[in-house]
Amino acid sequence: MLMCCWMVNPAQAADEDIKALLKALSQQVNQLQSQVERSNARIEQLEQELQHVRPEQVAAGKAPVGTVQAAAASPTAVATGGTGSASVSDKAKEKPAVTVGDVKGTFKIPGTDTSVGLGGFVKMDTLFNSVSAGRDRLGDQQLAMAQIPVGAAGERGQITFHGKESRLWFKSFTPTTDWGDINTYIEFDFYGDPAMYTYTPRLRHAYGSIGHFLAGQTWTTFLNVSALPDTLDVGGSAGAVASLRDPLVRWSEPFNWLDTPMEWQVALEAPRSRLWVDSALEASSSKSTNPNLDAGYYTTPNADRYPDLMARLNLNPDWGNVSLAAVGRQLRYTHGTTGYRQAEWGGGVNLAGRISTFGLDNMRFMAHYGKGDGRYVSTNNTFADAALDQHGAIELVNAYGSMLSYQHWWDKQWRSNVTYGFAQADYPSYANTVLSRQVQSVHANLLWSPVSQAMFGVEYTYATRELIDGRDGVLQRVQFSAKYSF
Repeated sequence: MLMCCWMVNPAQAADEDIKALLKALSQQVNQLQSQVERSNARIEQLEQELQHVRPEQVAAGKAPVGTVQAAAASPTAVATGGTGSASVSDKAKEKPAVTVGDVKGTFKIPGTDTSVGLGGFVKMDTLFNSVSAGRDRLGDQQLAMAQIPVGAAGERGQITFHGKESRLWFKSFTPTTDWGDINTYIEFDFYGDPAMYTYTPRLRHAYGSIGHFLAGQTWTTFLNVSALPDTLDVGGSAGAVASLRDPLVRWSEPFNWLDTPMEWQVALEAPRSRLWVDSALEASSSKSTNPNLDAGYYTTPNADRYPDLMARLNLNPDWGNVSLAAVGRQLRYTHGTTGYRQAEWGGGVNLAGRISTFGLDNMRFMAHYGKGDGRYVSTNNTFADAALDQHGAIELVNAYGSMLSYQHWWDKQWRSNVTYGFAQADYPSYANTVLSRQVQSVHANLLWSPVSQAMFGVEYTYATRELIDGRDGVLQRVQFSAKYSF
């Protein structure tokens, strides 16, 4: 019996201790709750007092309590003598922070739906030419087939350094509910003057579009840009369609046929005719001073009446793209002395494309033929559009050519391109025999892009120009380039 009592007494003692502890905790909770209630009451009292004080401070031109730091951080608030925190908040709403644009690489103009972007690249070119095109001529800076010297002319073993291909562009994108997106694009480089060390800005592109309608200066519709070869030399291949950028208006209409994305385009483009004139046809005011053209000269008459008419059909399957383009144009000339006027309609077609082969490899091609479309053939000013005889009669010049290029990717950073191009013009029998009849070029390069924003490369170019009289000139060039994009 004594043992039983001894065992019960400790348990009763433990219960008493627990009860005492719970009672103490309950008292502390009640005290804390009381303190919280008093604190809340005090906060409410202070807030009511602050509401009465703020109007008085604003009327006195002082910053309200709690807004001193915000006013100090705001130059506008300091300049205006300080405003309330509500005013600062309103200004923040009026001028929201800059946000990311709807298109990658752009940002939105605050308070608008317009996304804008800025970019371009810096490119340094070093060219070793086997023969020089002459002092301050474009042919030493890029491939200009018409400037390849023939015979003994030209300085041998010439070197050129320049950064004229560096570019800067601006673009914008604005969505609309009823009309489609409104887009603009402006781009410059520094080829505005052929002088070697003169860096004059040149407008390359300046156009805008709304929905399917585009107006401004950009690539001619006759050219499939995706089919251009990947060369360091911006002059391009002798057999490609000339990389012309024309002032134009264009409508593009996408559609599907047999589950294949397609698109047709129609455009009106600025005309620019280049005619060869027999020297017997007196027009001394336009006569060239080039001694090689004593039997005639080139002229750009500026007598155009109609725009160049363009149409193109684009096929865009998964394996690449193919396009068929056509141009129709009038060539017109008025003799400056007699007023005798001649006009003739011509045109041409161009089949071009880019086809994926293995992995990242692809093949690019162009084939074109025309009559009176010499300005669109080969590099700039290689051939004339038409010729005028001694009586002023106009005769269109047949011009045709082709280009084939293959691009091979060694891995994700290294790639190579091999390109061959050929073009020829058939002039009337009375044309000066020193005019260019046929041009050819071969490009081979190795390009390295360690990161997407940088590219380094070396390229070898072999180009020939043959005259009507059979003489020819050869240009060999090694080019090193470094390009940094932003």
